[in-house]
Amino acid sequence: MYPDVISFDKLNLSQFDWLEIEELEMQLIDLQSSSIWIQKFIETRKKLKLIEAERLTSNLSKNTSNEILETWNSIPDAFNCMKKLAYALLTIFSSTYACESLFSEINSIKDSLRNRLTDDSNSACILLKVT
Repeated sequence: MYPDVISFDKLNLSQFDWLEIEELEMQLIDLQSSSIWIQKFIETRKKLKLIEAERLTSNLSKNTSNEILETWNSIPDAFNCMKKLAYALLTIFSSTYACESLFSEINSIKDSLRNRLTDDSNSACILLKVT
């Protein structure tokens, strides 16, 4: 939510080996030099604060993730590395529920009676259970 003010040196991107780091750095510089996109993120953060305040005071359940996704979707493809990184971060599990339920499904797939399944068969079964 702070690409307009974050320093590239402070980012820990070691887990994102698939990302083009040099390209990301150039796109971050371009975004930070654009007053249009700086203003867009400032406005988004203001909207999120208002939504959170409304949610706390009137028990509304408006979803803030829609606002965040709309902001990143509005950014042009010239910032594709930044968008890829944002989507990767936004799609991380927000709770352990999905991960724990997946492990439960794996336990039922890989029980003692089905110990001869190949890795491909296991992967196919897991994909079926997840979807």
